[in-house]
Amino acid sequence: MSYQKPYWLLILLLLPLAAIPQEVITGLQENVQVMKKQEQRSNQRITEEALQLPFFDDFSRTSVLPDPLRWADTDAFISNDYAVNPPTVGVATLDAIDGLGKLYSNASPYPFMADFLTSRPIRLDSVFSPVKRKLTVADSVFFSFYYQPQGRGNAPSRGDSLVLEFLAPGETQMIIQELDTIIGGVDTTLTDTLYIEGWKRMWSSPGQSLSSFYASDSNWFRQVIIPVRDSALFYTSGFRFRFRNYASLASGVLPDWQSNGDQWNIDYVYLNTGRNSFDTLHRDVAFADKAPNMLRNYTSMPYNQYRSNFVNEMRDKLNIRITNLDGVAYNASYRYEVSRDYQAPFHNYSGGNYFLAPFTEDGYTSHPPFSEPPVNFVFPIGTQERVFFTTTHIINTEANLGSRFNDTIRNVQVFANYLSYDDGTAEAGYGLTPAGSQLAYRFKLNRPDSLVAIQMYFNRTLNNGNIKTFYLNVWNDYFGEPGELIHSRFGYEPKYSDSLNTYKLYYMDSIIRIEPGRFPNLIFYVGWEQTTSDNLNIGYDWNNDASANTFWRNFGGWNQSLYAGALMIRPVLGKLHVMGKPEMPSGETLKVYPNPAVSMVAVEPPAGFSQSSMITTIVSADGKVVRKEAYKREFDVSRFAPGLYLIRVETVDGRLAGTSRLLINR
Repeated sequence: MSYQKPYWLLILLLLPLAAIPQEVITGLQENVQVMKKQEQRSNQRITEEALQLPFFDDFSRTSVLPDPLRWADTDAFISNDYAVNPPTVGVATLDAIDGLGKLYSNASPYPFMADFLTSRPIRLDSVFSPVKRKLTVADSVFFSFYYQPQGRGNAPSRGDSLVLEFLAPGETQMIIQELDTIIGGVDTTLTDTLYIEGWKRMWSSPGQSLSSFYASDSNWFRQVIIPVRDSALFYTSGFRFRFRNYASLASGVLPDWQSNGDQWNIDYVYLNTGRNSFDTLHRDVAFADKAPNMLRNYTSMPYNQYRSNFVNEMRDKLNIRITNLDGVAYNASYRYEVSRDYQAPFHNYSGGNYFLAPFTEDGYTSHPPFSEPPVNFVFPIGTQERVFFTTTHIINTEANLGSRFNDTIRNVQVFANYLSYDDGTAEAGYGLTPAGSQLAYRFKLNRPDSLVAIQMYFNRTLNNGNIKTFYLNVWNDYFGEPGELIHSRFGYEPKYSDSLNTYKLYYMDSIIRIEPGRFPNLIFYVGWEQTTSDNLNIGYDWNNDASANTFWRNFGGWNQSLYAGALMIRPVLGKLHVMGKPEMPSGETLKVYPNPAVSMVAVEPPAGFSQSSMITTIVSADGKVVRKEAYKREFDVSRFAPGLYLIRVETVDGRLAGTSRLLINR
């Protein structure tokens, strides 16, 4: 499968690190999103009933952790962040961070067994449609998936690998294998238990960089298809499969540089009957990347700054990736709609209909109304301090295609009291060396304002090795680079947050007024000067490029960053209260039972609400409204697909009575 070639990434991947690096990009030592999601999932009960064929997951229906209705463990990270040109939106990433979001305790610069992605038990003994019968080899069972090394993370080293195994439940055996590797002249031979309780290695891939992977066959992702023919071993009611990876830390020299490494991205996992070794096409038209930002210069900004130059702050057009994974063209329609604060859409764009050619022929669609839709509106002008807008992109086809969850993507545009170039998720860490190095991050205002604080997101490193004191600095502009040092204060150090996408707030001695005269063209820079050679390891977002606004120096002039990413540093303007991404409206929790449910469900709102004047809305995990009707205490969900849903009850005049989550199991 061939993918479009981002030349900037090839250049970046081929850049060698100098013997004494100046700018250094490292992996992460923990994943706060995973940690937070684990807390939310701890009370969720999941049935242990075996799944029936087909098994399919393209990782577009959930985020952060694997879908508990399909997967038995939580080591993999589900996101739209790490993959480069995936088959469809959303992938599972295996790396060196465990299911609790922390670096493995046995992590080292030498290969160690890291993440697992294990299916729940699958009924590979029988087929159930149109009638139940025993499964045989004649049913032609095949297993397929796409994979990619490195992506936007760190490349797996030669001694590391991605492994696929099948479980033969009746077999219990142990085979010991020695992994002979030499790293830096050091013998790092490991003893590995390959098969325990019948796990059979079916496939593996050695570690390599994404540039090497792409160069071999011009594919950013590679599809693997494997027959399941050993009926004696695998055709049982408890069949499972699993992916696992061997990982190693990026560096073993200093604790502040040691970090997560060896990312592998997995997508489009499919197990079913009636397949063959040439069954590499799929009846699916889908989005293949996250929803883009509508703003031209920032991912978030204060509403008053937007109002002062709103026409120039909007993009002219978007970049949308849509793919057809089948071998025939489909008549499809594309549109997007924009709404404010969960209200009805106020703007709609339609790209009309178009026959989408197969990806194998034309790649991602280049039809401009689909691939480059215009931004032919502006966000409404108001006086609020905080407001957010949701843009929903939808693609439909006339054909009845199999997967319907990857045909919708969303972007939430936040207007709050900060400026940001990043999307709030760190794929890596950024640092400088040696002592005395300075970092300056450029921002430009549309109207005078007050700089009251700076938000920063620092990654944890091994043994908190990056907790080093630094100067917090503010500069004005001098012909396109940092000029006069306006503010400098010593005594700051990296601080960590245990909340999802939460930055730490760094206060300054006094409020700095950004106005003409002292700050020509209303341009200012924020950053640091470090006192040691240690990597401060600020969060780094690979999905947005702010390199043109990133400057560093040691003892000479300023240099523009070589890396195409965005630092997770956000100046806070106007007022100190900091707004993050919007949560769903609060309100009391509804009483919903039984939960999980199979057919009938009862919903009880809090006391004090008139049940005769309320509306019930049920939203699926992908954000689609599947039911909206006058409130009834009981209703039937037997026709709903299994999965997670949000139930919302509100009065006819819009007052929220309560919300609750509902899990439907079968």
